[in-house]
Amino acid sequence: MRTIVRFFMKIIFCKIFYRVKFFGEENVKNLDKCIICANHSNKYEPTWLYSNIDNLFIMAKAELFENKIIAKLYKYFGIFPIRRGQKDVKSIMHAINLFDTTEKRKLLIFPEGERMPKEIERGPAKVGPTYIAAKAGVRIVPTYITKNVSVFSKVKVIYGNPIEVPKELIKDKEKLKEFSEELLNIIYSLKGSD
Repeated sequence: MRTIVRFFMKIIFCKIFYRVKFFGEENVKNLDKCIICANHSNKYEPTWLYSNIDNLFIMAKAELFENKIIAKLYKYFGIFPIRRGQKDVKSIMHAINLFDTTEKRKLLIFPEGERMPKEIERGPAKVGPTYIAAKAGVRIVPTYITKNVSVFSKVKVIYGNPIEVPKELIKDKEKLKEFSEELLNIIYSLKGSD
């Protein structure tokens, strides 16, 4: 079922409504486990990445799960909620534990925490993705996606080189924040690297 859905997503959202091209795919596909951290400006970005990556789970805002039927559908496809603006320990632990339950797992998190409107170049980095990566012992793949695209536009998804996250960051909030901001810098620096 998931394979069929991914196939149709790729046709509809990556070929018809948008013309999506992926660069540096080996940076993701050569890893069994990783966190994909991307900039966020379009509601269809998770769809593009889901159609391109096997074993992908997605962290999404809790508001999307208010309808119980839709919530069940999301969970079936590996999408789980996070409450923004508060310490959602349950969701963070769920994300960490995902990497213990299988040999192959990818997790998509948007480190800015929300979609950036056109007038904002970039948002501040949340520390959650870095913390999860350090705790789970997985690498982060920084990913840049063409910003603020309209329907039928060309879109570039650029996967950067995987980044190791030092375990010691878990105990140092200041360094965790610094690492997270540097991660976001790397994501945006990929804009011209294809």
